Amino acid sequence: MRTALCASLATAVLGGALLAPTAGTAYATTAGQAATVAQGSPADRFSGTPAHIGEGLVAVLRHEAEGPEAWIRAVGPDWKPGDNHMYRVLTVLDRMNPVDSANGLRLEITRLNSAAPLLTVTKAGVATSFPMPLSEAGRTHGAECVSATKRLALHGTLVADLTTTPDGPQVQLVDGVTKQPYNRLTRTGPALAKGDRTVARIVNPGAARPSFEYETPGQADPFGTALFPELPAGCAFTYAFQDEAPAPEPEVTPPAKPSVPAAFSAVPGAPKAEAVGRTAVVPQDGVPAGAEIAAEDTDDSTSAYAGAGLAAIVAGLGASFVARRRARAQR
Repeated sequence: MRTALCASLATAVLGGALLAPTAGTAYATTAGQAATVAQGSPADRFSGTPAHIGEGLVAVLRHEAEGPEAWIRAVGPDWKPGDNHMYRVLTVLDRMNPVDSANGLRLEITRLNSAAPLLTVTKAGVATSFPMPLSEAGRTHGAECVSATKRLALHGTLVADLTTTPDGPQVQLVDGVTKQPYNRLTRTGPALAKGDRTVARIVNPGAARPSFEYETPGQADPFGTALFPELPAGCAFTYAFQDEAPAPEPEVTPPAKPSVPAAFSAVPGAPKAEAVGRTAVVPQDGVPAGAEIAAEDTDDSTSAYAGAGLAAIVAGLGASFVARRRARAQR
């Protein structure tokens, strides 16, 4: 009996040890799915700058390659600035969804296409704005010298954000749904790698008015073109403009040379053929014995027929002469 009791106690202790982590995890989940905001981690969808906007909400503000974002998260009543512990995400504001509401607050990203957007929170008709982080170009050149962003839809879910900076035009390609950056084009790198599945390039990147050319599969025109936004007034470019290159001329295929049959091909070392109506060349030292000068415009066929007729006449005269001699001999 004592042995059975000891075995039962050991089983209960072991079972409690195995169940303890599960219970702790369940408690953490039901308590609000607490999360910690990590700073400076672009791959982390929860990273950013937290701002307390009231009504038990904190907006985690971001502005990376995918554009401005505000992740609205619930917090406890004791949350204070500098406290990184936050709970579940209620909504996300971005380029695709710039306006929403939560806990009685109207939330909107204003100045959406600028390098310095704002999160505007409205409660009972009173609006309060929270500065969002500057874009990468804004952090580099200052928000006042970065153009507005122009967004274009390419094929599938791919989008292109066009911006002009003092360093020239830029195109950020990003997936509009997953928000994963795809690639970026600049003045010094205006085209994608050869063989890329996406056809997109900056045309005349160093000119005063560059343009963006991109493929539009399934459309009547296979390519679309868009101009870049202008740099704000009073801002200067860091490079000298280049002349716009003209559109490349289509390559003209040279006409094929007519082929010469092998029978008429020239043989190396052979004399050149003479024309039918030829004139003989007389050596300067005189005419050698037996030389004949052909008459101009003489037809070869006529000469042949004349020669044949003369031979027939000679043959006939010869036969008549032989017949007369035989007749005389018989007398």
